[in-house]
Amino acid sequence: MNGFINVLKPTGMTSHDVVNFIRKTLNIKKVGHAGTLDPNACGVLPICIGKATKMSEIIINGDKEYICELILGKSTDTQDMYGNIINSKEIKRFENSVERIEHKFVGKQYQKPPMYSALKYKGKKLYEYARQNVEVDKPARLIEIKDIKVLRYNENKILLKISCSKGTYIRTLCNDIAEYLGNYGHMGILIRTKSKDLKITDSLTLKNIQDLYKLNEIENHIINIDDIVKMQSISVSNENYIKLINGNVVEYKFQNDNIKEPFYVYCNKKLIGLGIKVDDNKVKIKKMLI
Repeated sequence: MNGFINVLKPTGMTSHDVVNFIRKTLNIKKVGHAGTLDPNACGVLPICIGKATKMSEIIINGDKEYICELILGKSTDTQDMYGNIINSKEIKRFENSVERIEHKFVGKQYQKPPMYSALKYKGKKLYEYARQNVEVDKPARLIEIKDIKVLRYNENKILLKISCSKGTYIRTLCNDIAEYLGNYGHMGILIRTKSKDLKITDSLTLKNIQDLYKLNEIENHIINIDDIVKMQSISVSNENYIKLINGNVVEYKFQNDNIKEPFYVYCNKKLIGLGIKVDDNKVKIKKMLI
């Protein structure tokens, strides 16, 4: 089996827990995930199987979409509802400012990751420093908020739909939005509704996966690599196929001078790997996908 499974990760499980579940259920050793989802969050978790694990980085780099709840009045050390309260005050009215959120926070910007995160600094995870009450000057990272929609709100909660780049911390964004509104705040529920082209409406629960495997139907729900990761492609002859899979460089007449690397290499409509140009008329396989 090679490809992706669009898994609906439940709350209470780590992304690694889901990988272990898939590995055990499908009896496959080569399994990975593309983009960590916090244990307390739920939603789309792309699971890579077989050769698709080589493509996980490309999936991780894709845009994400979330629905989240911003709870006003209190801030926590983890910036979500599972942390310790560090600040609280009566909620300042924000109705006149709430619609401005949709424009204020959209665009490229630098974001400091929260202390309670798995990012590493000098070989240690940030949450390890936080647990020891050690302050770290965390370097800000460039992110991009593609779109924000205010779905609804009441006197102390705002429900948001957010489209963003890889590496965006939604709980930090919630904290920043609360400050913009003149309040303390923290993130409540978090649901990832989309990762690259995988949507929550098409995702499978862990129970679905168990049942499909028992019925020998799980392969019908494994998504082909080239259905998710779009690239330009070339097709080679059977003779060149043998040479390429043995690590050789072969001559190839490119029809498109502007082909972007890497590109898919097919033989007889079968995807064999990711190719790169060696010069203007030669190609080799960079990553084997068979």
